[in-house]
Amino acid sequence: MNNELMLKKLNETFQLFTEFNEKGFKENYSDLNINEVHTIDYIGRAEHANVTKITDHLKITKGGVTKITKKLIVKEYINSYQTEENKKEKYFNLTEKGKEIFIKHKTLHIEAMNRDKRIFENFDEDQKKVIDKFLDILKEDFEDKLK
Repeated sequence: MNNELMLKKLNETFQLFTEFNEKGFKENYSDLNINEVHTIDYIGRAEHANVTKITDHLKITKGGVTKITKKLIVKEYINSYQTEENKKEKYFNLTEKGKEIFIKHKTLHIEAMNRDKRIFENFDEDQKKVIDKFLDILKEDFEDKLK
């Protein structure tokens, strides 16, 4: 098969993947953006989530995380708190509204995995090894390009 044709198919697939995810995202999180949902998800999983931990996890700037957390506090998805041991540091936890998004996000991920893993039933083990190698190379290529 022609390399250019395969790249074209790959790009078309990425575009459809993006379109599908954006459509589903808007349907499920009307007043949130992707970084806000991932912040809620991280806060729901982490113990004593703070700006530094969220920054490291999301790989965005501290300023970006500060803006996100301020918006999420205003929208009543998270609260901030301080501990007795560290009065300087601000930590975050989920409100009931935030817990609903956390659970919804987790549920949607599980549903997506169960739905999408069926794709690989079309391949035998040798073909899966080739696909796995391709995905590793593709991931590494994107990581290198982002450096």
